[in-house]
Amino acid sequence: MRWTTLAFSTFALVALGTGVRSDPSVPESELKAAFAEADKNRDGQIDREEFHARMVDIFFHGDLDKNGFMSADELDAATLIKEDFAAADANRDGRLSLYEFLDARFGHFRSADTDANGTLSLEEVVGFSEP
Repeated sequence: MRWTTLAFSTFALVALGTGVRSDPSVPESELKAAFAEADKNRDGQIDREEFHARMVDIFFHGDLDKNGFMSADELDAATLIKEDFAAADANRDGRLSLYEFLDARFGHFRSADTDANGTLSLEEVVGFSEP
């Protein structure tokens, strides 16, 4: 399964990420599987702690050279788009720290959380599209 899908297609979480963006080519069954994998307590919601843990996993799996940063190529290889990289690279050093990556993903979390309850339902993840 692609990391974007596991990040919730990086979201739709894809993600959840991956990044996480709505992709109509990703079958709903893959989104449900990615959601279930991130929903560690099986309550039908992805809370901030679960989302954070999933994004840290995605970052470290995507950091192919294991230098603690993600390059534009590594981000692209994780099936996220380079525009995400430019927006997330807050200090413009040409690489994403874990902090920058998480900051960008939590922006998506907030956008996807349409009922503003601090959790994501499967419906919110499936219905999310990046701004």
